[in-house]
Amino acid sequence: MITRRLLLAFALSLAALPAQAQDRMERMERILASKVLRVGTTMDTPVFSMKNAATGALEGFDMDALATLSQALGGVKIEYVKMTFGTMLPDLLTDKFDIAMSGMGRTLDRARVATFSRPYMRYGKLLLIRAADKDKYRSLEGLDKAGLKIAHNMGGLNERFAKARFKNATPMAFASNELAFADLVGGKVDAQVADSTSAVYLAAKDPRVVAMSPQNVFDPVYVAILIRREDQTLLNFINIWLDQIEMEGTLAKIRNKWLPDYPAAAWPGERR
Repeated sequence: MITRRLLLAFALSLAALPAQAQDRMERMERILASKVLRVGTTMDTPVFSMKNAATGALEGFDMDALATLSQALGGVKIEYVKMTFGTMLPDLLTDKFDIAMSGMGRTLDRARVATFSRPYMRYGKLLLIRAADKDKYRSLEGLDKAGLKIAHNMGGLNERFAKARFKNATPMAFASNELAFADLVGGKVDAQVADSTSAVYLAAKDPRVVAMSPQNVFDPVYVAILIRREDQTLLNFINIWLDQIEMEGTLAKIRNKWLPDYPAAAWPGERR
């Protein structure tokens, strides 16, 4: 609790800076002065950033975590900005939002342009298939056949995976995960590349689909928050906040809320 009080005191002291000094503020100070944190998010990444079907409100792992970041920053408003993984980096660099958080895989390519917080989750890739095909498709090799169609959303790691792994089947690009999923359940494609978290979550909620071999996760990466290189004060604050909610057990509660049945994955270097 001491660390949380110190974080709050720091945030409130920066927010109290006089208006004439705000033009010279770096990003952390501007967030506190404006009392708004702009967060780029896809709004269609299962588990992490989704729209509630009934209310249209955003919900998910990241929304729950960001609510605690708002508190740590002294009650700033979280303002969500729609983004795609294809335009995320240029949008971040042109100041369309302050940070990007949408179940973001931490990669070397992205780190060449921006920087990442410490990780708060990890996942890999799985294939979603129709439940009726669960005995038909059991491996990537079984899906990599001429005439089969593999759906993926554009501009991110799912697209990279589909293009690298499927040489005979045809990767099919979609503007969003939602559209790819609709064509999967509609029988227009044969499988969908998905984050392992998303695949397990969707399979638990929708009996029309299953995650193929959920224990065998491909291409694991850590999940983190994307931040501009120059925003070091904000980066340091976010890292301390993540450490704090991890120690307090808040992150574990959020994980269990959204992924209660997430299986123990065969991560490289770890015992199964």
